[in-house]
Amino acid sequence: MIRLLRVDDRLLHGQVAFAWTKNLKVNLIIVANDKIAHDEFTKMTLGLAKPQNVNLTIVEVKKAIEILKTDKAKKYSSLIIVNNLEDAKALIMDVEEINSLNLGGLREREGSTRYTNAVTLTQEDISICKEIIDAGYEIEARQMPTDNKQDIKELIK
Repeated sequence: MIRLLRVDDRLLHGQVAFAWTKNLKVNLIIVANDKIAHDEFTKMTLGLAKPQNVNLTIVEVKKAIEILKTDKAKKYSSLIIVNNLEDAKALIMDVEEINSLNLGGLREREGSTRYTNAVTLTQEDISICKEIIDAGYEIEARQMPTDNKQDIKELIK
């Protein structure tokens, strides 16, 4: 069961590794990113950040989609993490079980505007958000599971 699809440019770190996995009772974290799937050093450091009792898989986005469509994946309680909205869009549009998106952290970048304490969006990001929303999915901004959800649809009007 997919518990959460999260966009966080830091990928796996303390908030995600401990607060979210505990709150959602996750036993599998999937980091989906084409570049990091081939970066052994980054994969090793992400492995150090995961809780001891949680499995971690780091794969390309296309491979994550394939994995998430299997019966075996449905036996896990999964948290999927990507570091950009383009990858999130690919997952949400192609994996039927995903019905919402959490924006947890997108730091300031050239051309971005701040929408919450932890989320800045570029015009391209906003276009992607609108596509996802128009396709019928919810997008919420929330760093921690105890924070109030902020509806991105309302923030990007």
